Amino acid sequence: MKKLIFFSASLLILASCSQDEELISNAQNSVSGIKFELVTAGSQTRVTTDDNFKTTFDNGDQVGLFAVVHASGETADLASAGNYADNYKLTLVDGQWMIDKDVAFPQDGTALDFYAYYPYAENVDPKAIAYDASSSMYDLMMAKTADIDNSTETVTLTFYHQLGLLDAEIVAGSGSNLTVDGFCPTASFNLGGFGTENVMQLGSEVKSVKMDLMEAKHYRAYIPEQIVAEDAAIVLRAGNDTQNYSLANENVFAGLAYRYNITSTLVSMADLPNCYIVKPGESVTFPVLKAFKVWREIPYINGGNLRNDGELGATLIWQDHQSLISSVTLNPDAAQREQSTVTVQAGNIEGNALVSVTMGGDKVWSYHIWVTNFDPEQNTVGVDNNGDGVDDYIFMDRNLGALSNDVNNPLSIGMYYQGCNNEPYAGFTDKFPTDGVSITTIPLYDIENNPYSYTVDGIWGDNQGQSTRRILTFPGLFVTSKGEPYSWLTTDQNADLLYGPNYWTVEATGEKGVFDPSPAGWMVPNYRNGMSPWASYVDGNTLVNDPLSTYPAGGRMRFDGTFGNTTSAMLFSGSMAAPSYPLKNQAAQFDNGWGQLNNYSTCNALNVRCVKINN
Repeated sequence: MKKLIFFSASLLILASCSQDEELISNAQNSVSGIKFELVTAGSQTRVTTDDNFKTTFDNGDQVGLFAVVHASGETADLASAGNYADNYKLTLVDGQWMIDKDVAFPQDGTALDFYAYYPYAENVDPKAIAYDASSSMYDLMMAKTADIDNSTETVTLTFYHQLGLLDAEIVAGSGSNLTVDGFCPTASFNLGGFGTENVMQLGSEVKSVKMDLMEAKHYRAYIPEQIVAEDAAIVLRAGNDTQNYSLANENVFAGLAYRYNITSTLVSMADLPNCYIVKPGESVTFPVLKAFKVWREIPYINGGNLRNDGELGATLIWQDHQSLISSVTLNPDAAQREQSTVTVQAGNIEGNALVSVTMGGDKVWSYHIWVTNFDPEQNTVGVDNNGDGVDDYIFMDRNLGALSNDVNNPLSIGMYYQGCNNEPYAGFTDKFPTDGVSITTIPLYDIENNPYSYTVDGIWGDNQGQSTRRILTFPGLFVTSKGEPYSWLTTDQNADLLYGPNYWTVEATGEKGVFDPSPAGWMVPNYRNGMSPWASYVDGNTLVNDPLSTYPAGGRMRFDGTFGNTTSAMLFSGSMAAPSYPLKNQAAQFDNGWGQLNNYSTCNALNVRCVKINN
């Protein structure tokens, strides 16, 4: 459904200040001379444009100013150069507009006409201001105040937008890297013609324009005024798939904002979860599509090729209680095998299991099955990590895979995850929590209830694609390294991680990543406001416990495959941007009620506490 927001009053009224105009600054310039007051007309768009399309200038914004002599009661023409004032620069500094050169009225009392534009550019020709949305997108605004003499102490410059704003938000489904197709993105603007039909000359070439990402699934583009072509569309992308969203409006007018609420039919890899919750005695059915998309859409793993194009299958890798899973069944789709599904039937007890999709007998992608009566939507808690009164996170009341929220019960510890790996490792054993115990002693079982043990083996080398293929095709493998700061991904401690999947978090947007281990609607918490999910807004270096209670002391599965730090609670965030080493994830560590931030290599496995998406 599309919603068009028209600010018609702002479009049609090109006059002096009105009550609808917002006063931005009433500051005097930095030297003696004329005072300037900058306002924006109506409730249009930008410089900073909020969700209600309210415009405000920001510190650091710069405006170009021209002045010409007003002769014989008529407005003098603005020239390309040689004007009374040529491209003086006004800069907003701490709420004050500072000008780089003094502007004073002629001593003979002659009036002046003032022209201004935003944003400032050096060596600009005011009669031919070039705009090209395909190369550099910004919100061009202009102002003109004419016939001002020395009886005026303050010159008011009222800015109007010269472009149309396309505001697109994906309200359902997937999509990224949005473009606007079918438009001419170029135009030349004559500042001297401001307020007339001669202000803009549209270019002739139609190009694709990449929309600016404002926040997750919210995009904007500034387009010159023009008739909307029949084939014009906003194009969404998810992996190799695209979707065209046609625009219903027939025109894009300068000064108007057009909002599009888009329901996408695309499916992204990250939207296909790696964990499914099922109640004891019930079954869960999920698609195998992700097993295809990961191999085909992350080229560095296998060049965009499937591991094996053979017959589809599904199998249980392990279960942490006997008879937890009674069956794993592939439901093939003969016409489109990528649309096949898997059904997992749970027994009458709670626990965790790992199920893999196979192709030609090769395991290619694995799913965590969390058998529990727990409803993650119940007993959540909000956390405000910067003190602005708005919850930045909504946390689950237990760790991912936990069977209890009682921190004194070992079953509250849940699963362990090597940093950026989606596959869980069970942690409960009669010897745990105990430092030094090997994870190979954790009691696990296959579908026939026979004992199953994790395999512990060292990392092979520095090839990140090879390492990822290895863990995808060998679920149940715990990859060890020789110590900190090394990883299961590569032996190169200075690797720049030129990887494709943006593992747990999409770094550019903060969205859920392909390898995030959380159920649908949840994700590993990432840093927000430049702070840890567990940081105190009183002191960003001090951690606070989850308001639900404290975290269970699960310690970590160390890089050598043994348990360690088992008197501490240790939880990964989704960030892979530790200050010292790119192969470390940032984590919170709590010991006896106090906490600190640590950077742990991805070869360690820690617990995870999920947060709701889009909170």
